[in-house]
Amino acid sequence: MTKAELTAKVAELEATLKANESSQTELTNKLLDAKKQLENINKPKISGEIADQIYLTIEEAISNFDFDNPDFYEVDFTIDYDNRLALESIRFDSVTAIVDDVYREVEKLFDVTTEETDG
Repeated sequence: MTKAELTAKVAELEATLKANESSQTELTNKLLDAKKQLENINKPKISGEIADQIYLTIEEAISNFDFDNPDFYEVDFTIDYDNRLALESIRFDSVTAIVDDVYREVEKLFDVTTEETDG
């Protein structure tokens, strides 16, 4: 092979590679879209207005939560080198209380039934 033939072959292979990369990118995007559609296929549909109401309800429930209640925390104290009492660690232990409050508020937005549906 001559230099011109090899240069042409390299250019041809590069063009083929770029075309394949473009096709791969397009197929990857289509695959991601199909996966997202599959993930969402059985999800119940709600309007943007309902989603906004849910957001506002969650925000209100969390805003009204009593974070100042000392019973919701586990604290560890220590004595510093100069004999001062210091807070070594603090942990919030009432996540379920927040979840319950938020759930009760969101539940008020819907007519929740206990009927079983045919799947």
